[in-house]
Amino acid sequence: MRGFTVLGTLIHAPVCGELEIKLKALVEVDSSGQISAIHDSGSSAYDVCRKEALDSGSLIELTNTQYLLPGMVDLHIHAPQWPQSGGALHLPLYDWLQQCTFPLEAKYADTEFAQKVYSSLVETLIANGTTTALYFATVHLESSKLLADICHKKGQRGLVGKVAMDNPDECPDY
Repeated sequence: MRGFTVLGTLIHAPVCGELEIKLKALVEVDSSGQISAIHDSGSSAYDVCRKEALDSGSLIELTNTQYLLPGMVDLHIHAPQWPQSGGALHLPLYDWLQQCTFPLEAKYADTEFAQKVYSSLVETLIANGTTTALYFATVHLESSKLLADICHKKGQRGLVGKVAMDNPDECPDY
């Protein structure tokens, strides 16, 4: 990847509880995808940076209806449990796993089921600002690969792996 520069409105919260809006900001992104500099309109480096990016063809100009927001990164998502979010909270963990979670996760052997659930999950997370996610899937390889494909198609950076249970005596055969 080569670096690029984005010109447009940047909205972020540099301090907890404070919102900052920078109009016509220049955001420089280096070849590793890291933000290397942010220049405010009127700063000494602004015109130089803008001209260099324009001359090199690496300037991306946002329209007046577009803006940059930081993305959320979620590093612990049990993707197959999406359909049961917030349910059976009255159960102790072992009962919840045996009665709810393991039977639900067995359904991911069906890739059509996985397609519906994982599409809903990824779309919901993206709509709420999660741009990068670390997903725990199931032992079903095709459904896990499908989750990775859905992330790719919908534009979310997703890392997908299976959960490894540390007590096989508590895991059903299915």
